[in-house]
Amino acid sequence: MCGINGIVYGNTNPKISEIVQMNKAIKHRGPDDEGVLKFQNTILGHVRLSIQDLSDKGKQPMSNDERYWIIYNGEIYNFKEIKKELQSLGHKFFSKTDTEVILNSYKEWGVKSFDKFNGMWAFAILDKKKSELILSRDRYGVKPCYYYFNKKKFIFSSEIKGIYSSNSDINFDQNKIIYSEKYLEGVSSTNFENVYTVPPGSYFKIDIQKLTISKLRWWYGLKNIPEININFRQSKEKLKDLLFEATNLRLVSDVKISNSLSGGIDSAIIFSILNKLDHNEKVDLNPFIYQGDNITFDQAIDLTKFYNRQPKIINKVETNFINLSDSLSSIEIPQTYFNQLEIYKKQKANNFKISIDGHGADECLGGYSKDLQLFPMFYQNSIIGIYQSLSNIENIEYTNKIIKNYKFIENLKGYNIDLKKIFYDEEYFKNKRKSFNKYINSKKINMLSDNLNEDLNELKYFNLPFQILYFHANYGHMQWLLNKWDKASMASSIEIRSPYLDWNFFQFALALPAEYKFNLGKNKYILREAFKNLLPKSINEDFRKQGLKTTKYKDKELDIKLIEEGINQKTFKEEKSWDSKKIISDFYALKTANNQKEKNKIWKIFCLYSLKEGFNKIKSESKKINKNYKENFNLLTE
Repeated sequence: MCGINGIVYGNTNPKISEIVQMNKAIKHRGPDDEGVLKFQNTILGHVRLSIQDLSDKGKQPMSNDERYWIIYNGEIYNFKEIKKELQSLGHKFFSKTDTEVILNSYKEWGVKSFDKFNGMWAFAILDKKKSELILSRDRYGVKPCYYYFNKKKFIFSSEIKGIYSSNSDINFDQNKIIYSEKYLEGVSSTNFENVYTVPPGSYFKIDIQKLTISKLRWWYGLKNIPEININFRQSKEKLKDLLFEATNLRLVSDVKISNSLSGGIDSAIIFSILNKLDHNEKVDLNPFIYQGDNITFDQAIDLTKFYNRQPKIINKVETNFINLSDSLSSIEIPQTYFNQLEIYKKQKANNFKISIDGHGADECLGGYSKDLQLFPMFYQNSIIGIYQSLSNIENIEYTNKIIKNYKFIENLKGYNIDLKKIFYDEEYFKNKRKSFNKYINSKKINMLSDNLNEDLNELKYFNLPFQILYFHANYGHMQWLLNKWDKASMASSIEIRSPYLDWNFFQFALALPAEYKFNLGKNKYILREAFKNLLPKSINEDFRKQGLKTTKYKDKELDIKLIEEGINQKTFKEEKSWDSKKIISDFYALKTANNQKEKNKIWKIFCLYSLKEGFNKIKSESKKINKNYKENFNLLTE
């Protein structure tokens, strides 16, 4: 796990100092080492968190032949298996890193090598001979990668603050401020002008001489759906085996591994598996548990007693509002998910670099009420279809008799299901623009990506429960969740590993019939059944959805004094992205009013302002560098 930065210049001479600034801005992602490589009009930067092969041979940018150079953030968990295959094909290795395995894999198979990788990644490979840069991202977008392009310069980074700390002027995009963070993630965008994310399962091919970009897709989730055995027992055993394999695969490491518990079933199952696996001394099975307002804290404690482990308790931390901008700029979203930050601060203080966590089960197995609430439309339409079939085979009188005899549901209403409208309701966003335009000048823009439109055309051939889960797993909610947790953990130099996001497990779970996921009043039913013998009843029979909440503020999440102080700052009044005079006027008019909807608009804009102030602070600090910094890279030799 590390941080990557890169710049491809147009007609401007490359500046090593600019990439050094970017490296400094994301130094928390890689405190162990850093490096820089310059080639023609391109500069690559890297900060390293040493996890595999702790020697200097893991330094990046890395090459073993002087033609191909790589900077990489992530983990390829099956790299040892791939390495053996490459060695049989004649490739030599000079390190024990997975980085070098990616490098040689690309030499051997090109972009087809991505299909072989089981892991999480964002990496760039520079081909000096072709003057070409490849930028690749993993299947689900576990590892973040942002880019900025204005025809004069292409910049990419593991974090937005990396791009922000370059010499380019990065401002808010007024047209995108109205959208939720989950929606922006779903369309591979951000709140900033010309700043986007490389879509999950995609790669960019950049001609560094012409500064042209080909945006391509290497992963198609809908073309990688496994066949499912309709025998529930066999499917349950397969699900269990896949999760054991995925968890065991994520234990490959040269540093200490930790884990955390929420008290919910997802992290509890991973913790239980860890306790059953044969592992080395690097795995510490005394979990970190956040107490605070965690409603399932007692269940987490029950589980540690069940396995005779000693928990490390993280007590509720009172938010220091003065440091609000620092926390918001850490997670890079205008939402106060600060409890996550505390978990990984505690892990870092205990000298860990890795945490095995339980993210991703809800997205493939249906853990959210927002997904469940749409499913009745599918089942209601199915019942109506059966009634119509009966009537066609016999007659309407026959069907009515059957309904009456068996006391089936009568007078059902059918639904015309428009998945595109579920994702993008133009009327809703039109009203939202109108509402926000009292403060900002927001215009309608096309937000639907080519990948999204392509999948929407194919999804119509699947049933609604699958459509909904696939949609939220690939276009928004999961990407928002993964990026939020990645930033929170990497702020303390902690790498998260999530077994549920193993692509073999995830695709299998996603493909399971809906009735395997919801049964007898239980969500994630097949998961609960597969692992019920490894869990205390207090966890397996608790169906509440529990995640770490946003930090609560006075007056329903609004701290009046904090906002009042912020909106009267000179920088807030000078910000061009909104009408500060109108906001200040409305704030004082609403100060004692009971109008939460209007207050929430001001709250979001205030959080965006605070986030940007945090970015400005980081950018200012990043400029304090050695201007004479030289190239610093790793050319592997015998």
